[in-house]
Amino acid sequence: MSAYVVRRLLVAIPVVVLATLVVFLLVSARGDPLRDFRHKPTVSQQTIRNLEHEYHLDKSVPEQYVLWLGDFAQGDWGTSFRTEQPVSDMVGEAAWNSFLLIGTTVVLSATLGLLIGVVSAVRQHTAFDYTATGFAYFGFSMPDFFFALLLQLVLVVWLREEFDIQLFYVQGKYTVGQEGDIGNLLQHMVLPVLTLMLTSVAAWSRYQRDSMLDALRSDYVRTARAKGVPRAQIIRRHALRNALIPFVTVVAIDAGVLLGGVVVVERIFGWPGLGLLFFNALEKSDYPVLLAWMAVATIFVVLFNLLADVLYGVLDPRIRLSGRAA
Repeated sequence: MSAYVVRRLLVAIPVVVLATLVVFLLVSARGDPLRDFRHKPTVSQQTIRNLEHEYHLDKSVPEQYVLWLGDFAQGDWGTSFRTEQPVSDMVGEAAWNSFLLIGTTVVLSATLGLLIGVVSAVRQHTAFDYTATGFAYFGFSMPDFFFALLLQLVLVVWLREEFDIQLFYVQGKYTVGQEGDIGNLLQHMVLPVLTLMLTSVAAWSRYQRDSMLDALRSDYVRTARAKGVPRAQIIRRHALRNALIPFVTVVAIDAGVLLGGVVVVERIFGWPGLGLLFFNALEKSDYPVLLAWMAVATIFVVLFNLLADVLYGVLDPRIRLSGRAA
């Protein structure tokens, strides 16, 4: 297994380098990063030259990329134009906050999606299956931003105005004066997590349902039935184990994609994560933060794809063996 993981890591490294190159070129294509500074009469020419030298902007684009990649790999991500704080500190704090949302969303969505998908497949064409299908269509058709606003309207505004109840909050990570209170943190997390879960549960439950149906219709399951193996054992040991392989792959890949969804959700709920950091950096043309953010997001997605490969190998040893043969 360790050799399998090492092989996948070796494949992931050039992918990360290529992805960061594309990200660097895209950010560089936005134009002069020091444009705002050049238009400020209070910023001296010497300051502009110092910034050009610090961020290697006085060199060619290929040289800029090589030097930036070297600094990035060593943890030197520069200083924010907007806050004048180290970019590594800003991205690290925001990444942890986003991890809270994404990690909670993935765990809850995968558990719920798996249960709904399995039950829908085992009880196909029943009331539960039709209800789950209706929920999935609702989840697919409801935009994240609209669902977020709907939750705010119903679970916060309506409850407060009609019953004078404040169960959840719509902005920030903590209420002012309650920093560090776990209960208050959970109250702030509920609405953004529910928003992120909507599409994930809808997609993963449908995927698991189809995967489980394919497994239940396979020859080895029919053979097990013919041998008189109990139904519960067929579902648990034969069908579910094989149906989990594509499900785990989809969950791991989609978990990386959730970083894109969290950008909108964090903006709506004022959650101080990577999404809000991206918006602020984009609005202020904060070049060092924008570049580090895009690189971290790319690495994040590649790592989750790597995790999917590893889990795939754990669930199906034949994949490890075929890779060794190749």
